[in-house]
Amino acid sequence: MRRRSLAFRLLVANLMVVAVGALALFATARLLGPQLFHHEVQQIGQRAGWGGGQGQGGEGRGAAVIEEELDAAFTGSLTAALGVALAAGVAASAVAAVFVSRRLLRPVSRMGDAVRSMAEGHYDRRVPEPRETELALLAADVNELSATLEATEDRRARLVSDLSHELRTPITALDGFLEGLSDGVFTADAATIEAMRSETRRMQRLARDLGALSRSAEEAFDLDREPADLGVIASAAARAVRAAATTRDVEVAVADLPPMPVDVDVDRMGQVFTNLLANAVRHAAAGGRVDVTGSAAGGVAAVTVTDDGDGITPEDLPRVFDRFYRGAGHEPAGGAGIGLTIARGLARAHGGDVTAASDGAGRGASFTVTVPLRT
Repeated sequence: MRRRSLAFRLLVANLMVVAVGALALFATARLLGPQLFHHEVQQIGQRAGWGGGQGQGGEGRGAAVIEEELDAAFTGSLTAALGVALAAGVAASAVAAVFVSRRLLRPVSRMGDAVRSMAEGHYDRRVPEPRETELALLAADVNELSATLEATEDRRARLVSDLSHELRTPITALDGFLEGLSDGVFTADAATIEAMRSETRRMQRLARDLGALSRSAEEAFDLDREPADLGVIASAAARAVRAAATTRDVEVAVADLPPMPVDVDVDRMGQVFTNLLANAVRHAAAGGRVDVTGSAAGGVAAVTVTDDGDGITPEDLPRVFDRFYRGAGHEPAGGAGIGLTIARGLARAHGGDVTAASDGAGRGASFTVTVPLRT
């Protein structure tokens, strides 16, 4: 089926509206004009004494003929005038409709060009917002889409760079070990094999993180739920990260947590707290502190991980859980920058959530995990 352009449809629609109005005007004037004119002529005739009595039959007939000729002349003149006016009105309306249609469609055309440009990979394209409210809202949506795609492309490029860095380090180390073994510099003893396995485990961990990220986006986690205590899970994760925290001179302190009975996948929730705690330790300053606190109220168990380190700016706070997002000045530090995304995805798979709060840059940050209590 042949498609019509929007400009053509707008033009036709405007012309149809004008044509309907003009025809209504023509029919009304054609029907009422002669009758009103005839009535006025009769009034004039009565005032002039035309057709006043029986003795004046010839004069009355002459007046009647005059009235008929006047009616016919007026009707013909009115019809001709209306025809000319109708044609002129349609022509003028067509010109105005073309002008208005082009003016209205110019912003739409610009937005179409911007979308096509974005489809070609030019995500920095923006369109000015027109004065019309609806078109301005559409332009704002197009600009927001463009900004989002631009940010996503930046994160994708940064991810590729970060993943390249993350993979290059263990691959270079393994290559060095293999070359050393081949040249006889190293011996295949337990220490060398363990060092090589450490590098392979690092790559496996990165692969697991990327797989978890994909499942988080698809909300496709397989959960093996069982009765557990959320505070106990958080405490175990804190013990696991203390060794890494010690190397950075960061203290990890766990408060006395109340009972928090929940039905969760213990391993998955352990990964949530491990990611949050590792993130807190990574951003804490040397000699800093990470606190783990919790509460159970209103049918919800909540555990908060708080650090006194880098903090989060108000601009970055709404986006800290975005995939591959890092705030300005945040460089990779032992991870691909997807731990928070995975943590929130896992918590939401359990019917809970992870939220972030911060008083600003340099004032620390807190992340709160919430999970429904077992009923």
